[in-house]
This record gives sequence, structure tokens and C-alpha cells, in this order.
Amino acid sequence: MREREIQQKPIRHLALDPAVCVQSGTSLHEVLDQMRISHSSCILVCEKDMCVGIFTERDYLVKILGVSGVDLRRPIDEFMSLQPKTLSLDDTVGQAIRIMNDFGFRNVPLVDQYGKCVGLVQIRNIIHFLAELYPEEVLNAPSRSEAFRQTDGA
Repeated sequence: MREREIQQKPIRHLALDPAVCVQSGTSLHEVLDQMRISHSSCILVCEKDMCVGIFTERDYLVKILGVSGVDLRRPIDEFMSLQPKTLSLDDTVGQAIRIMNDFGFRNVPLVDQYGKCVGLVQIRNIIHFLAELYPEEVLNAPSRSEAFRQTDGA
């Protein structure tokens, strides 16, 4: 029964935060500021209302952090992932789980039938949904304290 709900529940019924969007051509500096101010792990990049890219914390770690001489005035277009896979609000939670699992995504832009950006589904939205769907299993899960027995560092 619960598996059917995962396969049939539209994404629109999840508790989604609004997506943070910037226009194509916005400077990397402005995008990083916007991420910090909005406490967002990703930014959707749009041309008008159309989603053309996504820039995530992972992009920052891989493409910018530790690379010397990155000019923060450069446009986000040089660092974003182009033409991200998208879903719609009417796609199901199961479809979101599948695309996140298959491609290793934590954020998937939501677009309408015309490709206009209407939101963002994040892995944390899926986790909250599953925790509500399986409350007994989540609340009664044994602790994994053995994971904390090893020292991390000196």
C-alpha cells in the first residue's frame, strides 16, 4: 500500500521550498552570495522563465574551490550544469526517487509543460515524505552507535 503511494503521489504534494533562480549571465560572485543569503544548496539558472542550468554546492566544490585564479566576475553559465534533467509537479515521488538514484542527483528542477521553472524537488523533501510514510520504521530503527566508535582524526 505504501509503495503504491510512493509511485502515485504527485510531487506537488510534498512540502517544497521555493526554488532560488538567477538569470543566465549572473556573475559567480552574485550567485554565491544568493546561495549564502537564501541558505540554498543550489541555484536554478534561467533565461527569462526557462530553466537552462543548475549550480549546486557540489559544482562549487568540484569546479571552484581549490582552483586558483577563478574570477568571481565570470558568468555562472561557465560553471553550471547545462540543461538539467527536470520533472513536473505532476510527476510522482517515485519518479523523483528514480531520477535521483539513477543519476546521483540531490536536486531536480521542476518545470511546467512549457519548460518554465516552477520549483525544485530536493532529496530532503523525499526523506521527509518517506519519514512521514513510514513513521514506525523510522522512529523504531535501532541506533547505529558502532559508527561512532572509530576515531576520525588524530
